[in-house]
Amino acid sequence: MGLKEELAQDLESARQGFHHLLDSVPESLYAHPSDNLAWTIGDVLYHITLGPPAIRFEIWMIHQTPWMFRTLNTPTSRLFNWGNALFARHPKRITRQTLTKAYEKGHAGLMSSLKRMREQDFARSVVYPPEFVSELAGEVSIERLFRYIKLHFEVHSGQIYRALNHKVHEGTQRKSF
Repeated sequence: MGLKEELAQDLESARQGFHHLLDSVPESLYAHPSDNLAWTIGDVLYHITLGPPAIRFEIWMIHQTPWMFRTLNTPTSRLFNWGNALFARHPKRITRQTLTKAYEKGHAGLMSSLKRMREQDFARSVVYPPEFVSELAGEVSIERLFRYIKLHFEVHSGQIYRALNHKVHEGTQRKSF
């Protein structure tokens, strides 16, 4: 199996995982707290849908304007993270349908980018400061960004699954969905 096929499998695995997660969480729980203290379950689900288009943009930046990553310092990273939190927090009414549509659109765009990528492009890289995205601190290649989609999904789905499995304030156990 070649690199493109391997990356396509990772993207598809994250996509299937997202759909399984959506099927596992009733919309009535979207307003409940997640394991991320700042976000509800719905906020985290919405944030997951932002991953594919954001990664696609970052891949484009590495490919077309790598110099822009030199501007990522502590103040600009804080601004990025503030915007990220703002967009993910309390989005307008979200439903399973809007989340599915958003994820599918981002996934299709990322798959399109993957198909157009030349083999030598996967090694192109820039340095991400730890303040930008801590899981990506250091040298980040285009290949690593494609792989990050799966990690991004796993980290945030874990925040949801842990919240669903915590004890409810009355001492009863929440069902594992």
